[in-house]
Amino acid sequence: MPTITLQDASLQGQQQSPWQMDIFEEQSTLREILRSRIYQEVSEYNAQKRSQSLCLITPRPVEPQQADAAPPVDWQIHYEQAIAAFMKKRYLVLINGRQMTKLDASIHLTNQTTITFLKLIPLIGG
Repeated sequence: MPTITLQDASLQGQQQSPWQMDIFEEQSTLREILRSRIYQEVSEYNAQKRSQSLCLITPRPVEPQQADAAPPVDWQIHYEQAIAAFMKKRYLVLINGRQMTKLDASIHLTNQTTITFLKLIPLIGG
């Protein structure tokens, strides 16, 4: 079971601290990696009722006094949104520095695998 490193970045040079995630198979696809990532992020978000947004999903803002009453975020909805955003090229995925363009291509994972999610910012008016 490899433990991969995930890194979120933007074209403006902003980076979040890398974090690690266990994957149960040595062979996987980007679709399955996204599914695992979104599921884990949303589960942690719901458990901690964090007010900050997550990299690939942006839950509706919740007033601090209403955080305990806020409905849980549905991971499946955000997974579908992440897939749609990838298809629309709103972010790029680099695995060990190599851009992934297909969701279902087979990927060999090791403990040295680093996956970077690079957010793209749309130009104004285009």
